[in-house]
Amino acid sequence: MSKRPLLNDSLRNRITQLEYKGLSGKENEIKRIYKESTGKEAPEFTIYSSSDMGIGEKSGFDGAAIHFHDERRKINEVYYTFRGTEPSKDFGDVVYDALGIGAGEDQAQISDATKMYQKVEGNIKSSGTKVERYGDGHSLGGHLIVTLGLITKNFKDIRGMNDAPVNVKQLIRLDSDFSDYVRQKYGKSDGVSSKKLIEIANVYYKKQKATISHTWVKGEPMHAQSFPNSWYAGNKVTMLGDLDTEEMINIGKYPFQKEAKWNPVYMIDQFRYNLGVKTILGGLGFANDHVKQETLLDLPNKSEQYLEHVKKYPFLHLGEIKVGVALGAAGGINLLTSPGGLSQVFKGISQKDQAKLHGINYVVKYTEANEMKAYYQIFDSGSQEEILLDYEEMKKFVYYCANAIKEKEANLKALKQYLHQEIDEVFEAEKKKLKTKMSREEASPQAFMEKADKDGATLAWFGQKRVAEKVTFDKTFDPLDDSVFTPIEEIISSIQEEITYFQTFLETFFQNFEKMMEADESVASDIKSMKEVVGGI
Repeated sequence: MSKRPLLNDSLRNRITQLEYKGLSGKENEIKRIYKESTGKEAPEFTIYSSSDMGIGEKSGFDGAAIHFHDERRKINEVYYTFRGTEPSKDFGDVVYDALGIGAGEDQAQISDATKMYQKVEGNIKSSGTKVERYGDGHSLGGHLIVTLGLITKNFKDIRGMNDAPVNVKQLIRLDSDFSDYVRQKYGKSDGVSSKKLIEIANVYYKKQKATISHTWVKGEPMHAQSFPNSWYAGNKVTMLGDLDTEEMINIGKYPFQKEAKWNPVYMIDQFRYNLGVKTILGGLGFANDHVKQETLLDLPNKSEQYLEHVKKYPFLHLGEIKVGVALGAAGGINLLTSPGGLSQVFKGISQKDQAKLHGINYVVKYTEANEMKAYYQIFDSGSQEEILLDYEEMKKFVYYCANAIKEKEANLKALKQYLHQEIDEVFEAEKKKLKTKMSREEASPQAFMEKADKDGATLAWFGQKRVAEKVTFDKTFDPLDDSVFTPIEEIISSIQEEITYFQTFLETFFQNFEKMMEADESVASDIKSMKEVVGGI
């Protein structure tokens, strides 16, 4: 069993929180929170900051790494921490959120994250102790650290906190091995549907998924969203805060899907709504191809001058004008004239106070208060969706299934005994009933023959001899009805099917979860214990 990481989740949360102020020069602060959390002095460590390295100035990327190293204690751990979107500090975050995460086109920030990673790795001194890499990221930073982990394939543990999803379309461009894998599967890497890409990504990145987890505050806006190509890679989700909090609206999903299945009005409206979402994402991709990055990054500072220049020289900004028309049409016509769009707007206004739950401070607050519940994320190939599974509830269900099997087997045995006993009782009753309708001679041919001989002897005095040629039985009694046994046999068959179902479920459960949770040692051990207990119930 491998040793535990040097930093626990709570400590890593606080370091991620501190990264919003910049980790450069924060050695004393890190030593302080380490001692507060562990009661011990921190091992020797080195801080690497993207700002000190001159990385991310144009893209807006902001990250840091802390390398803990102690040859004597065999400590060699690197913790990468990426911060999330800060529109007031850097508009590059907003641009990347839209063009990178949303449209899957822009690669500026993930490219800078990769540059920083390579530079840090180059500075780490080789030693006899293997380097173990850990990653944390909040919001946009979660998207970046998870994407980096999938590309590099050498992180031991990665946590996304209220994180934005990975974009599989972007992933194809970043990971050439994954692109080749998709090409081998479908004969091409471009033009493959998002559903197929996510399905194949779940297979290709199976090992990496086992190292990735997500920490979400219930009701915060980010994780509720679903757009084409967005993928939350990972097996475990820790939900924080009040679990009864309503989920935020999902802008990428039409709100009246059930009604759209049977109502033509909603069916048409769903088409328009989805078209609007697709147009917006397409427009963002078009913006990435036709609008200069410098122009986008400089919009907050020079928006007035830029608009004046567009008015004066429209032909020089034809690409930007097309983007504006496309996004305006999608966001205006398809939204404000759509029942689904209006519903989302009104629902969003009513949930506006929940937006604050997205902040890193709430992640830290609820983690320290231990207000959390763990779920396991499973990709359902049928619905093409990630399903959150309550592991504790599943454990209860497994034990319920095991006990149900034992109970049903006992019932089955009792029913089979009853069936045989009932047959014997019915047979004896019918035999008794039959005998009452028979004469002594009908019940026993031998008695008939004895009577015949006696009568024959009497009649012999008169020269007559009577001989029995046949025996006729009274057929007026009712035959045994099959309906007496059929219901019992049907019940027995039904119980046997239930037993087989539960046995198959348990076998499948253990097969799937042993493989899925092999990277989580505590859960893997728990599952092993469950198998032993279930086998003995």
